[in-house]
Amino acid sequence: MKTLEEFRTFYEKSLKTDLQHLDARRKRIIKRFLVTFFTFVAVSVIMSLFSFYIGIAIAFALSLLVFGLWVYDRHFYKDFKHQVINRIVYFISPDLKYDPKGFINISEFTASRIFLTNIDRYKGDDLVYGKIDKTEMRFSEIKAAYKTTTTDNKGRTNTSWHTIFKGLFFAADFNKDFTGSTVVIPNSFGRGFGFLKKIMGANRREKLVKLEDVNFTKNFNVYGDDQIQARYILSTTLIERIMDFRKKHGSQIYLSFVDSHMYLAIPYRKDLFEPSYFKSLVNFKVVRSYFDVLQLATGIVDDMNLNRRIWTKQ
Repeated sequence: MKTLEEFRTFYEKSLKTDLQHLDARRKRIIKRFLVTFFTFVAVSVIMSLFSFYIGIAIAFALSLLVFGLWVYDRHFYKDFKHQVINRIVYFISPDLKYDPKGFINISEFTASRIFLTNIDRYKGDDLVYGKIDKTEMRFSEIKAAYKTTTTDNKGRTNTSWHTIFKGLFFAADFNKDFTGSTVVIPNSFGRGFGFLKKIMGANRREKLVKLEDVNFTKNFNVYGDDQIQARYILSTTLIERIMDFRKKHGSQIYLSFVDSHMYLAIPYRKDLFEPSYFKSLVNFKVVRSYFDVLQLATGIVDDMNLNRRIWTKQ
């Protein structure tokens, strides 16, 4: 794994110049936006004093113009991802590839059995894929949601969207051969409350699995097709690694082991690899945040010891 100091050197020698050019483009976009916005606001206010309808028309034209200026440099995001994110991925490992428009497909997301809610809207981006030593892996940002529709007493319908998952979704070839599924989800109730854990898993085909590790069961609920297989998969070593990873990440994580594959979902509120128009790009802390997420995701292979092939798994 690359160290932070190695990345700092890479940033200074390789990334910084391109970031300065991109940042100059960002500033030009903001300047055009602000000048145009305030000019047309002033004109709209003055014209609206003479005619309400003229004011409305100008306000509408203003909205269209501001939107046009906002996306004026339509290659800005594309160039940022090619010149910055793609090169950070390659720096971490030349064996990995990056597709800014690609993402984990919905069939693999649902096959993980982590989230069982029916999906009405599914999208993603920033796919990273390849092989780390013996392990094929891939991850991307995913946004999955479902909708509900209500009708009021006047017959008007209202559609609401609800997030199922938003964050980083990771998939890899696991180092043990097995069939069926074992799912590990955050425990909201702490130690005990077995009846509540069963209720939480009522819509699952998997049954609640009882493990000996008290600290692990305090933090996670485990559901599996087979109690013995779940214990075979969740060895003492892997349990320790999951707990270490959770502590390292600092928030809730979801895992599943399905038909010789491992899936891991890490919720994030923000978009992970998007530049901000309102923050300088020539800032090591900002660029480091991209490196940290990519290093965290690619490091899952080592964190979970996936390259250690077990028995028949090659």
